Amino acid sequence: MTNLSRIPWLGVAALLTVAAGSRVQQPDETTSPQTSTASSPPGSISQADSFLAAVRGTTPLACEMIVRSVGLGWGWGSWSSVPDSEKSLADQVRWATQRREDPSIVPTLRTGLDDPDACVRRASARLLGSTRHPDAIEALLDALGSSDVMTRQLAAVGLGYADDRETVEPLLRLLRDDSASVRAAAAWALGRIEDRRAVEPLTRLLSGDSDAGVRRAAAVALGDILG
Repeated sequence: MTNLSRIPWLGVAALLTVAAGSRVQQPDETTSPQTSTASSPPGSISQADSFLAAVRGTTPLACEMIVRSVGLGWGWGSWSSVPDSEKSLADQVRWATQRREDPSIVPTLRTGLDDPDACVRRASARLLGSTRHPDAIEALLDALGSSDVMTRQLAAVGLGYADDRETVEPLLRLLRDDSASVRAAAAWALGRIEDRRAVEPLTRLLSGDSDAGVRRAAAVALGDILG
């Protein structure tokens, strides 16, 4: 299987976004998330499996570019720039950018949160959050209770992408997690959601947390909420 880190037409566009530090575009809030399993596109589950298999084993930089590109859909109509040998893989990546609001793929992505491969886990969290489907949000909320630190961290990140105010209270509880990486992820997610219920807890985190990275995440989140 071809590795995504070898695709120049993806890497160039994604690298520009990484360098610019741009925020991920939010899905259209007018789109209803209530897509039924019965209307799921044919092959959507196998496409989810194929996409996660494709990102498996990528380098950290390639994974960063891939995860940031999901949902943005740069120039997917410009097929003349995609080598013939990469067409099938391009289809997989384009599928991921469409942020299918399809509950049938949620179990696959939820399993991906616990995958041994770091990029599979990151991509799963990103896709779960970007769907904004209630089943996906429920899966991410369940993952907040995992005994695995990385799973809790990625679940918080996924909820930040979901941008659902109903998840604020669980994320606020995560600010007291034993792991600094989880607390930082929760602060980041709360900054994306921009709910003022998080101002006081984040202020306490900023002034009292022992970890510099967590304090920095709290400061950025407060800037997003209050700015």
